[in-house]
Amino acid sequence: MLPKQLKNAQRLKQRQATWFATRRRAYTWIDPQDGDSYRPYIVLVVEAEQGRIRRTDIRDDLPTPKDVLASLFDAMRRPILGSGGRYRPARIVLDDSALVDVLAPSLTQIGVHCNYQHTLSLVQDTLHSMAVRMHRQEPIPGLLSVPGVTVPMVQELYTAAADFYRQAPWKWLDNQSPIEVRCPPDGQARYALVLGSGGETFGLVSYESLDDIYTVYSTTRPRDAAESVSWFSLVFDEQRAMSFYDLDAIEKYRWPVAAELAYPVAIKVVSGTDTFTIPTANEVAWLAAALRTIPDFITQHLHATQGLPRPAEATFGLSGLHGGRQIALRYRGDLWALEMEDDEDDEDEDYDEQAELEDFIKDWHWDDASREFARQVGQFLFEFLDDLDAKRFSDRTYNKHVDNCWLIGKFTCDYGYRETFSPEIFRGEPSYLYEFKRKVSDAPSALKSYQATWRKLARYAQKLEDSA
Repeated sequence: MLPKQLKNAQRLKQRQATWFATRRRAYTWIDPQDGDSYRPYIVLVVEAEQGRIRRTDIRDDLPTPKDVLASLFDAMRRPILGSGGRYRPARIVLDDSALVDVLAPSLTQIGVHCNYQHTLSLVQDTLHSMAVRMHRQEPIPGLLSVPGVTVPMVQELYTAAADFYRQAPWKWLDNQSPIEVRCPPDGQARYALVLGSGGETFGLVSYESLDDIYTVYSTTRPRDAAESVSWFSLVFDEQRAMSFYDLDAIEKYRWPVAAELAYPVAIKVVSGTDTFTIPTANEVAWLAAALRTIPDFITQHLHATQGLPRPAEATFGLSGLHGGRQIALRYRGDLWALEMEDDEDDEDEDYDEQAELEDFIKDWHWDDASREFARQVGQFLFEFLDDLDAKRFSDRTYNKHVDNCWLIGKFTCDYGYRETFSPEIFRGEPSYLYEFKRKVSDAPSALKSYQATWRKLARYAQKLEDSA
């Protein structure tokens, strides 16, 4: 193989040095103008004694053994400047046993021993340092870097996630219908929401309490209240949303991925921070158990495939990695129905409509002129909400639209700088997004909910104009 290169390399002076070499995916993405993003491959050669990089070769496709051998010869004859000059090493260590079997005979002809080693820490550290320099930030750590997380544990998480995605439980339960989860059944309760009914974000998210969910999903609560909530989740996304290390593990162990946009991304947000981190080992195990059992709970016990889900509870046995433990699931109803249950004693059933309107707009005006404008805005929004109510949305969905309408009216009165009202002000794309993110929430789910209400309102205004 490559006799000329063998001959040229054999003429080089040999040193008693060891090189580490690898052939793997690079920790970066290539974004061609006329194609999909992809991760290239890298052949990396590092001198063990000094930790100096001898050679890096980037290729679009998996380098063949012939390509790797050519890179090793180039590391001898044309090394990177400052890496120690031209020479033959005494030994080359690869982390791919199949490559060793192919390359060892050629390297032996020039007096270089070739060996296999499962893990090359120096190579891993070098790739990490290269990624930091390239992206100017630390790469996202992988799940296997979390203390207590094992290969079988991540395999169970990803297998359960792929099954969860294929079963698509969001077809029967919306993302504001919490399921109480206790694992084990006598343990601390957490509350899971199935994401995906809105057609944008799919997965499962876990909160410590119902109060935390109310805080996150209510658009009328202060932004800093939502920032005080901790949660962890598994969401489905494109490849580049994942850690490079997790992608490598998926490829190495051949773990399942349900679809091109269904790569399982485990994330966690800690109270008082604005950055994502990785769930703990216990949280990974919790996610795996919940993902494994919630779809069956929804279809078998909530009878969701036959209509609206009904209250239910059930206990499931967990096999395999979970060691025969059990998990208890309970569903009481959607989030806003639960919240209204808590507040029903405070509600006045004989509330006057005009008094309701005045209460709705009380924070929208500051003098007589602005009050009249606010009343017209509020009255139009009430008519829009009546139109929505006639379409028989769920209580949860309708109440979300009420919250969003209040914000739309408030922003229109505060920032619209208008003296006369016309339904035309609500036509077109959603407005006041900056104010929403600054004063209410920059959570993607809250913003999308606000925009969805505005677009329905715009269609309502257009319908009125068309029928005039």
